[in-house]
Amino acid sequence: MKRFFIAILLAAGATIGLNAQTLAEAESLFEQGEYAEALPTLLEEAKAKPRNAALQHKAGTALLRTGHPAEARPYLAKGTNDSRIGLAEIAFLEYDFDGADEHLDDYESRLKRGRRKAAEPSPEVESLRERIERGRNMMERVEQLTVIDSTAIGRDDFFRIYRLSKAAGRIAGAESLPQGAHAIADLPAFITEDGRTAIWSAADENENYTLTQSTRLDDGSWDEPQLLGEGLGEGGDAAYPFLMSDGVTLYFANDGENSLGGYDIFMTRNNGEEYLQPQNIGMPYNSPYDDYMLAIDEESGIGWWATDRNRLGDSITIYRFIPREMRVNYPADTAGLARLAIISDFRATQQPGADYSGLLARASDNGDSGRSTAFTIAIGSKIYHDLNDFRTSRGRTLMTQIIGTRHKLDRTLTNLEALRRRYAAGEKTLSRQILDSEAAAGSLRREIRHLTDQLAEAEK
Repeated sequence: MKRFFIAILLAAGATIGLNAQTLAEAESLFEQGEYAEALPTLLEEAKAKPRNAALQHKAGTALLRTGHPAEARPYLAKGTNDSRIGLAEIAFLEYDFDGADEHLDDYESRLKRGRRKAAEPSPEVESLRERIERGRNMMERVEQLTVIDSTAIGRDDFFRIYRLSKAAGRIAGAESLPQGAHAIADLPAFITEDGRTAIWSAADENENYTLTQSTRLDDGSWDEPQLLGEGLGEGGDAAYPFLMSDGVTLYFANDGENSLGGYDIFMTRNNGEEYLQPQNIGMPYNSPYDDYMLAIDEESGIGWWATDRNRLGDSITIYRFIPREMRVNYPADTAGLARLAIISDFRATQQPGADYSGLLARASDNGDSGRSTAFTIAIGSKIYHDLNDFRTSRGRTLMTQIIGTRHKLDRTLTNLEALRRRYAAGEKTLSRQILDSEAAAGSLRREIRHLTDQLAEAEK
């Protein structure tokens, strides 16, 4: 999967002493793209040899590739000409698009002066320039969005905290899909309110992720899965679908040629015969990082989307917002527009003195009034939504255990995120508790899989 991957180094200093890695070994790892493994030694050497431009470049690049752009900047500033590409990328990540172009202009100018023949355009530079221009265009149309809440949660099963009303449909794991769906196991699927249409992401012959749909027939079986449309892939992976209740408007994520970076959120509509050319929905939804799983609950008046723009390691941010019927953009000369596009502080998007507690309570009610015990799970060709749907008493008992275990997993993931935040803030003694919580989450996931296997056996 083509994603930005943000790595966390929990014990970089200790790694140096334990591995006794040589500079040659670190440089070899660097060339192989193993930046996290090479980083401790490269940092040590770069600090010891501040005039060695090649070492400064490698240390800065390794920091940038492991998700530490601010720390990378001073090393890249002392690096080789290639370091200017890294500086341009950092400026791009900060929405300083003019500054990013200036770094690339400087890079190409120095490159030409050092060669007798004109240098061929670098694919890396050309790709970055395209993203810079895309970002600059998006900054002219930043939606005036009101974000009412922000939640950090572990990446695994993040979609389970989306509290959608029944009318909005269901976001579910691959276990809820028809048997033989060949879905990507770690990606969520969407199931309509009536349970008759399922949309998910599956791999094609080229291992690209494509959106696939199947409809449940009157006899309870499912028709042959169909590709939603080749144009939705745009040369990348298409995933995280959400179909609006109109049955026409589809939101999904894609990391193809029209993405700002990583996954971006796109929207398309069905004209009755096919889905039309998808449109990138722009900022503030999308960023140079991964942004995905946008869902709009028209009944509660709340929208959701997920992003890793805040670089929380193994956790992501879920934003809740107030959707508009008609898009309204900020004027292009709005003061602090970049901060609003980045969502540096979601409270800055709110009206002064506004109270959104009622909306938040409504979203919570969606989860508490039936959704805490409601579920979507597929056994064979049948999808179950209620305990009374099960044929056997053992099936009902096992499903109750699965629901309880899922709640335990949710609480464990919430506690794990709190521990990680405290660790990042300086409480380094929490490393053991973090490891224990991660182990507990893994154990709960295995228990859910085991109970699900038992449930399938009981309902044969």
